[in-house]
Amino acid sequence: MAKAPSNRHLALSVSAPLLDAQGTETRPATMAYAFSQGGRCVGFAAVDAKGQATFDVALGEGPTGLRVLVGPATEDKQPNLEDLLRRGAQERHLRVGVEDARLKVELPLGPDLWRPWLLGRCLVKGTLQKRVTLDGITVDMPVCQATVEIYEVDPIWILIPKLPRDIIDRIRDVLVNPIPIPDPPVDFPPSFPPVPGPFPPGPGPDPAPFALRSLNRQALSTPAMDTHRVDAVAISALHEASGSSALRFAALSGSDQAFRQALVDHAQLIRPILCWLHPTFVTMTRVGTATTDDCGHFRTTIWKGFFNPDQPDLYFKATQRLFGFFDITIYAPTPIACHTWWDYVCGTEVSLYTTHPLAITCAPCPPIIAGDNWVLFMAIGNFPLSKIHGTGQALGASTPANLGLTDGGAPWGGLLRPRLEFDNSLRDSLGVKYYRLSWKRDAEPDTAYKHLNGAVSRHYAHMIGTDLVLDAYPLGPVTKGAEGNLFEIPPTIPPFGQWSIPDAVEDTTSGKFNTVAADGTPILDGKVQIRVELFDAAGAAVNIGAKGIRYFVPTSTDLSGTVHTVDAATLGLVAGNTMVITLHVNNHSCSASIAPPSIGGTVADPCCGVLKYGPSDSVLLAWQASHPEGFATYSFGVVRGVSGVYSSGGAVGGGAFSVTRTVDHLLNDNLPGGCVVGGCPVAGFSENLYVAATATDGWSRQSQYDAGAVRAFVLAPK
Repeated sequence: MAKAPSNRHLALSVSAPLLDAQGTETRPATMAYAFSQGGRCVGFAAVDAKGQATFDVALGEGPTGLRVLVGPATEDKQPNLEDLLRRGAQERHLRVGVEDARLKVELPLGPDLWRPWLLGRCLVKGTLQKRVTLDGITVDMPVCQATVEIYEVDPIWILIPKLPRDIIDRIRDVLVNPIPIPDPPVDFPPSFPPVPGPFPPGPGPDPAPFALRSLNRQALSTPAMDTHRVDAVAISALHEASGSSALRFAALSGSDQAFRQALVDHAQLIRPILCWLHPTFVTMTRVGTATTDDCGHFRTTIWKGFFNPDQPDLYFKATQRLFGFFDITIYAPTPIACHTWWDYVCGTEVSLYTTHPLAITCAPCPPIIAGDNWVLFMAIGNFPLSKIHGTGQALGASTPANLGLTDGGAPWGGLLRPRLEFDNSLRDSLGVKYYRLSWKRDAEPDTAYKHLNGAVSRHYAHMIGTDLVLDAYPLGPVTKGAEGNLFEIPPTIPPFGQWSIPDAVEDTTSGKFNTVAADGTPILDGKVQIRVELFDAAGAAVNIGAKGIRYFVPTSTDLSGTVHTVDAATLGLVAGNTMVITLHVNNHSCSASIAPPSIGGTVADPCCGVLKYGPSDSVLLAWQASHPEGFATYSFGVVRGVSGVYSSGGAVGGGAFSVTRTVDHLLNDNLPGGCVVGGCPVAGFSENLYVAATATDGWSRQSQYDAGAVRAFVLAPK
């Protein structure tokens, strides 16, 4: 029982039998509560099997009023009046005089009141992740130690009667005069820009602005309808429903009451339209909170509202304490109506994605399927070894031409960041504490291996009081015994708290290989080997056979889910106690140039760029797009005014390109609306060439090696 400080107490007896309860029937745990007129809880107690409860109520000196409730039991030390009413608690108002020392309340509960309490419990679980996109590569990181607030949105049959008349009329108009289906499909309404994606399909809202759950699961069979926007597909479904259902009939009938009831009856169909026409129509109540763990997972039990006994409609917010002194909202998408998980099925997974720049993330938690005592050479940057020739089992046997290239034929360049993962048994049971990464050129002997010595660290988040703090844990390089440039295998857990990834690039790095600086001479083109070694706490080399340690590489191409692996020895990547992989590195720059356009050997005037033409002439356009080893692609285009009249692109190959276009085509192709064919005897053109290097560091393409060129000319009659 909970009591507030007071000068006097009232003995309150509550009789609340559950009517029509059968002897073997499950009965809900029930409690009696007393609240002040202002909504403060002043006492509560459990109702026994006979429907009786007695407890003291703390009161002031003067006469007052009490609000006595009987409802489902709560574990809260401070019961909330609004939440109890939402869950269906029954209420009586009492007047308490100064002379009253004891009161009794009769509040019998019919089966229509207490049986829904048994159905009110609902497990809510999910994952909060931060979506990071770097040069087109999307990475999802779990957001740890965040507070997720869960709200129940009022059901549609409560919301529809509250809608303004003008919104009802607009919905009626949409049904009577269906929105045209765009061709090609576009998002509606076009004035609202979408949030960058892509986002994974699944139940619940797509994080884009007009995302909602499926319009009508019975009428729609396309899996993509699980995430919805008011797009061409949604409008098409609306056309089908409005053409044959009672909804269209109600829209045509003119009766406001009948039409509102029809909208309630077709809630799944109407929600996306309401999101579009009246996105602020919802109201909601907070029903629970949860805290995300090291993997971004959260779970809690909520109680469904008494007036929404079927499936709750849920909305989520998330906050996180940053920098140790303030809370910041990192997830609260709007409009609320467009981001509500309508008809949430209790116990199903909710996936929430934030892009807030200050959201603190933890290390990814994908399960790794490997043998005992494993070392996994996972990736270069964010590019898995499963997609590199020579380490990718599914790519087949490598050849001298493709060894060390990506599955797309791209070489490596810039600062490479090998990424390794370690079985916790290495440190915990086998005494293996350090690793070392080294490199050499392909033609050099093993004695030429050079150690990687760039500093590597990991971040971890921990609580100081109620504040979340980020600290760095240095991994190396360190010297142990006679061995230098060793790096510590990250412990399973940090000194405090949990591992965090505020920087997805730095916090997944196991070593840094600067291929441009290299050993003082840049690696312009050639194969290199990267070697992994293991050492114990004293710096002595580890015999992997004696300790039962094996090296693995991934076979999975998606590193955000379960990672399947293959023994690196079966791919010929293990030499003695070490693992060695080969990469093809290229740091050459591209080149781009455009030759003067010409007609019959006469080139455009170099001073003014004017090229004279006759009625049947053709223009020769030539350009050079090259790379010393062909590791590049090009795009070439010709623009007249604001209109493109020619484009070409692809691999650079030999580097020399040309095309002949008639003057008539150049002057008249792709004319804007309102232009007259042949109406521009004099026209200005620009030739635009861009050559893009394909080299990658595993996170991004090495665009510093790109090249481009632009040339302008004018066609004028002779």
